[in-house]
This record gives sequence, structure tokens and C-alpha cells, in this order.
Amino acid sequence: MGSFVIITEEPYEPGWLSRNLFGATPRPRPPRPDETLDLTATADKIVDAFVEHGYLHHPLAPPIHSPEETHATQTLFTDSGDQRVWADPNLQWLHWAFEPRCLRRDIEGLLQPVTNEDVWPDGELPESLDPHEMVAPTLDIHLFSQPIELIERTYDAKVGHPWAMIEFHYGEFFHEGRPRRWSEEQPLAVDLAKLFGCRVEARLLT
Repeated sequence: MGSFVIITEEPYEPGWLSRNLFGATPRPRPPRPDETLDLTATADKIVDAFVEHGYLHHPLAPPIHSPEETHATQTLFTDSGDQRVWADPNLQWLHWAFEPRCLRRDIEGLLQPVTNEDVWPDGELPESLDPHEMVAPTLDIHLFSQPIELIERTYDAKVGHPWAMIEFHYGEFFHEGRPRRWSEEQPLAVDLAKLFGCRVEARLLT
């Protein structure tokens, strides 16, 4: 299991070792643009950017908030009886989830997708399946009213403090070498930086 996340500017010194031995050192962060406090409008602009750059099919219906936890947000949930519930009722959270088939093949310019052809052994793909249909990753857009602590659970380490996060969740198809095509110089990254009013960074969550 694992996710590749694009987040608003990383507020800690890089390096897991330095963070855990010497403590997290905040970096200066530009003030959050007031307009991004409208979580729905900001999510709309993120979707528009993905559509404009050819990475996402235009949604057929307006997305709705998904209350489901993801790999990147699981530490923000708590157990309540036999259910997992959002832990902080004072923190507003907007989560739009898109299935892999909502992504376009041009996403290969951003990260490596997984298709039916990739997961079925040679010659065993059923005729009913499109070999080029994507089965991973899912795309999850998360927006928060305040910055959250992004935790790398494998190491129990803080890796970021974002108020916006774009998550590509690979599930069982995850491996660390897969999503390596992201660059902060890409047109999408530049557009997201303008929208968020700060530099965007990418993190791998195992």
C-alpha cells in the first residue's frame, strides 16, 4: 500500500534523520490566499487544471465529498466502536475521489499508471477487458480549512504540514519506483503553485 502526494509547501527541513534527531524546523511559508478558504471553489480549479493539461476526463457529474479515509489521511481518523470517523470536527475537510478510469493515458507524463495489461500475465488478459484501462492510481483531492500534519506511518515521522493535498493512491499496485515522473517545473506544477500561492512539493508515502 502506498500513495504519491503533491502538497502545499513543505514546512520542515528535509531529511527524516535531521527531523527526528534535532526536531522539525519550520520554513517560512507564504500566507495562504484568502480565496483558497473556499474549499469547493479551490477543488474546482484543481480539477480544471488537471483537465486542461490532459490528465483527467472532465467529470460527467459534479463531484461530491467522500467521507472515506485514504492512505494519506488515515492518521486523521479515529476508531469509534467498529467505525473509523474523522477525528477533528473543527477541521473542515473536502475530499473528491476519482476512480482510475477517470484519468487519461496522458497521465504518463506526470506519473506511471497501472493498466490491465500491466497486471495480467502475458496472454491471460480476458477478452472482455480493455488492456489499456487504468486500474491504478486513484486520484484524491483533499482540501483543509487549516494545515494538517502529514505523517509517514511507516516511520511515524512528520513529512509535511499541508492545507492542500493531491493524492495518487496505488493500493496493492504500489512500489516505490513507480511514480517518479513528477517535476516542479511541469506546467501543472506551475499552475498549482500559482493557485496555492506557494511552491508545491511531492512526497512518497509507504
